[in-house]
Amino acid sequence: MEPINIAIVGSSGAVGTELQELLTERNFPQKELHLYRSSSNPSFAGVDLAFFCVSEELAKELIPKALQENTLCIDASSAYRMDPSVPLVIPEINTEALKKHSGIIASPNCTTTLMLLPLASLHQEFHIRRVIATTYQAVSGAGAKGLDELKKQTEAHLQGIPLSQEVFPYPCAFNVFLHESPYSSSGYCEEEEKMHEETQKILGDPKIQVSATCVRVPVFRVHSLSLNVEFEREVDLEVATKMIGSAEGVELIQDWDKDRFPTAVDAQKKNRILCGRIRSDHTHPRALEMWVVGDQLLKGAALNMIQIAETLYAENP
Repeated sequence: MEPINIAIVGSSGAVGTELQELLTERNFPQKELHLYRSSSNPSFAGVDLAFFCVSEELAKELIPKALQENTLCIDASSAYRMDPSVPLVIPEINTEALKKHSGIIASPNCTTTLMLLPLASLHQEFHIRRVIATTYQAVSGAGAKGLDELKKQTEAHLQGIPLSQEVFPYPCAFNVFLHESPYSSSGYCEEEEKMHEETQKILGDPKIQVSATCVRVPVFRVHSLSLNVEFEREVDLEVATKMIGSAEGVELIQDWDKDRFPTAVDAQKKNRILCGRIRSDHTHPRALEMWVVGDQLLKGAALNMIQIAETLYAENP
């Protein structure tokens, strides 16, 4: 592949920073790299590929301008995820969707990506009917400002200084609260609804139901998920565990004798997501339960975007 001109829009944020590091680490062939803050006015003239790590509103404003310059756009926001004409892609799961792109490829919500990596192969074999998910989401999911707020609040709390918050509706240090995204009339928040809608699109099955409860926890990075997965037919636990352990992008950590299962610390700065404590649901003959952790800034965002680009250019060098 020949080197290309690349732009990162939102380069100073948490995901944009990770993208810059990954481009170097993975030796992605780049001729010029243009870095734009979210507040800047980017130019896409001569840019072959642009990564968008900005809000939904800003993505909708800037991506059409990039398309006018024939720039390939990979978007981390929710702006185009549910657009029928835009592929929503996790390369380990639905690479074939990339063939249908018309200049924009959407990267899924971080919690959706982390959830589906261990589940996709199980769906192909046993057909998922329903997923009940509870997520424990790091503050960096809200960007660099979320990280800063947790740091400042932790220091203030230990010094006995009253806490103030700007990024989150509640103090995030030494606290747990429901995800801050807006609620719909259904009672689910946007983050929870994304997991439901995006799962159906990525797996190509509108019958799959996902009921999620998303929670913010005082962790700097790495999201954790507790999953209860119901299938259309009975699942052999040993077979399912082997399938998860061999799934691309997944590492199995499960030692029952030593009580060793994945933790958020284990997953920091790791490209793979970690899965463990896989067990049969004793209340349902066709359900499994499992624990999943993953670095939402990497596989949940920046790494997935890079992998989309790598796949596209490998197929069309």
